[in-house]
Amino acid sequence: MPPAVLPAAALLIGAAGGFHLHIPEAVWLAVLACSVAIAIAGLVCGLVGSAVRGAWVTVALAVAAGCLGAGAALAGHARDAALETPLGALLDREFGGFALEVGMGAVTSGGAHEPRPTRALLEEDAARGEQFTSLRARVQAIRIDGAWRPADGGVTLSVGGAVSAANADGWLAGRTIEAPVTYRRPATYLNHGVPDFERELALSGTTLFGSIRSGLLVDVVSRGSRLEEAAARARRRTRRAIDTWVGRHSRVSSAIVTAVLIGDRTGLSDEDRARLQAAGTYHVIAISGGNIAILAALTVAGLMLFGAGGRAAALTTVLVLLAYAQVVNGGPSVWRATLMAAVYLVARLLDQRAPAWQAVAVALLLVVAARPLDVRDAGFLLTFGATAALLEVARRTAGARERPAAVRRTGRHEAWRWIAGTLAASLAAEVAPLPIAASTFSRITAAGLLLNLLALPVMAVTQVAGIVVVAGEVIEPVARLAGWTAHAGAALLVGSAALVDVAPWLTARVPPPAAFVVAVYYAALVAVLTRWRALRIAGLLAWTTAAVVIVTGTDLRRVVAAAPSPVLQLTMFDVGQGDGMLLELPDWSTLMVDAAGAPCGGGSFDIGGRVLAPALWARGVRALEALVITHGDPDHVGGAPALLGDVTPRELWEGIPVPRSAALAELHAVAARTGASLRELRAGIPVAAGGVGLRVLHPPAPDWERPRVRNDDSVVLEVVYGDVALLLTGDIGAGIEREILPQLTPARVRILKVAHHGSRTSTSQALLDAWRPQMALISCGRGNRFGHPAADVIARLESIGARIYRTDRDGQITVSTDGRDVQVTTFTGRR
Repeated sequence: MPPAVLPAAALLIGAAGGFHLHIPEAVWLAVLACSVAIAIAGLVCGLVGSAVRGAWVTVALAVAAGCLGAGAALAGHARDAALETPLGALLDREFGGFALEVGMGAVTSGGAHEPRPTRALLEEDAARGEQFTSLRARVQAIRIDGAWRPADGGVTLSVGGAVSAANADGWLAGRTIEAPVTYRRPATYLNHGVPDFERELALSGTTLFGSIRSGLLVDVVSRGSRLEEAAARARRRTRRAIDTWVGRHSRVSSAIVTAVLIGDRTGLSDEDRARLQAAGTYHVIAISGGNIAILAALTVAGLMLFGAGGRAAALTTVLVLLAYAQVVNGGPSVWRATLMAAVYLVARLLDQRAPAWQAVAVALLLVVAARPLDVRDAGFLLTFGATAALLEVARRTAGARERPAAVRRTGRHEAWRWIAGTLAASLAAEVAPLPIAASTFSRITAAGLLLNLLALPVMAVTQVAGIVVVAGEVIEPVARLAGWTAHAGAALLVGSAALVDVAPWLTARVPPPAAFVVAVYYAALVAVLTRWRALRIAGLLAWTTAAVVIVTGTDLRRVVAAAPSPVLQLTMFDVGQGDGMLLELPDWSTLMVDAAGAPCGGGSFDIGGRVLAPALWARGVRALEALVITHGDPDHVGGAPALLGDVTPRELWEGIPVPRSAALAELHAVAARTGASLRELRAGIPVAAGGVGLRVLHPPAPDWERPRVRNDDSVVLEVVYGDVALLLTGDIGAGIEREILPQLTPARVRILKVAHHGSRTSTSQALLDAWRPQMALISCGRGNRFGHPAADVIARLESIGARIYRTDRDGQITVSTDGRDVQVTTFTGRR
């Protein structure tokens, strides 16, 4: 075993454990000091007792123990520093509502305030979009009461309006800007199974979001260092050359080549990203080990042409890689890959012929020591996991027997060997990080096993051609040919993703596997690699079982559970300013009522795939009987396309059709692709439901074609189970409420889903006086600009003594009943 592997593993385990421990800073400092002392003592003992047989064991254990404690201390301290920034503390003192510990995102938008003059250091070049320009920056100070107050914290700023190219080209990494900024907290959704996006962003370096009304308000007050300015010029030159010689063929190809060369993926559309991710080839456009290896090989080859070799070539290559890492926007993944290559080349400079495992272990030690929070980053785990898998495959296949000489003479041997080696490497790179990909991205793909045979060499050609374009842009014939070659490679890369269109079963969305399943998967994988046959067989069986559970998304709780219990549950998910509810019937059949979305449409955040699907999976729901869309407003239908793919409802139910609605037309197209049959609901039509009374109270059959979606056309459902009735009202107004009053069931316990998020035009006094619900459920977003729920509505509900539950305060709300008694539980613990 390479000597760096044990301390690297100990540091990694310590950091992973320390990240989850909540210990005061003074204790962390003491642990760090003791750990360093233990490691030093171990080394001293090893030197003093070097003649004693077995002294290396003492050294190894002492250093490992020191690394274990140091990792825990570094990660715990880094976590606390990321979550409790001076920027958040200052804004919380001044305006309130900005401290992360305010409580389950109760005031996610932060305290209201006027734009505040802010001084910030840009960490990346400006990313121009169609509607706004995005800036990643580190706040240095905020001007309050006429004085600049220090306020360190990472932010993402959105500059509104049309921004001229002249302005945006001046917003470069390393420069300091001043502008009036309005701050808000990132949105988070309080549902079981859904990540805390605000906390995750903070741990990744983004404390808050901010908005600047116009690019004219942004002033560059200082330039970056000479190195930063030189790197910015290199990026600008690269973009210009790629736009000129590759962009003339295709904007998509230009975006791909730019991403491969400098890590700038802002030109890629969401659709292209999704296609590459589904195909398992997105990694080739994210600068990583492959790109660094190609650049290193090109550098060495170029130096050899000029007669340079040995230490000079190694040293020059290290310097080139470090300069390249400074130029590109690849972030931590680039530095990780560069560090591994640099460690290996420096070892060669020092005549150290250590195995590649040693370089990986040393790089791991340095990365975790410098950035301990990387242990929670999927990119970190995927990088080192895939690298370890590839090294192990290379080690085990290095001694493979040759084919007979007659076969070798035909040349087929080398071809088969290359194909077999590539397939083995691709398989290893897919198998090793499978649980990580399923846990982080909720996606698995087998397409990459085949497509990587094409994607990796195509990426290499694209990268080399792109480099030639940039280096030789002044020589038109060279730039023209290289530009066409880069375009052809990028087009082939994007086009190969069509495999998942032809065979969609090669990729699938899956629920994150349980921690127990992940542990079994990796323990079994280790057992498969041992020398003992019985252990290998047992490990193979356990690994296969765990892999099947992950790939199929099997819910082990349902497998071992007894027969369905006679309980009806309604869960109102926290989806911000929208609606999304799950109805679970006593026979375990499930209906989803609405699928949330942005109130006014637009936006790139996929609330169906990132919020609703994980929340459903957390409740053990893998498939739906039906998805009910009450009406086609964006905040009710936005997440539906993702749900049709992720939880595959058998039927799609909707009310009055609106032929001109683009959102509903898209939904119908997705339903047709996924095999969900369409059903239109009308008042009075009976709906079969396991063990409960489910009635459609509205809408009646239309007598005219709707040119647009209307709130008053919402589907209204009444669910009656024993002595309990639930009324699900969509967005209807007071007029429709009066129309359905005669149809309502006067059950002993009555629960109202408040219409239109608590708008004052709904939940009329007439409805409340006639039906008198004892409980009211309101779905609304924190700090929403509509003022929902209206004070008038809250007053009307309180006047009849109804218990009020709100997603903006309570998070996910679950109502459970056996037909007699009712229990309400919320994410925040309220009952």
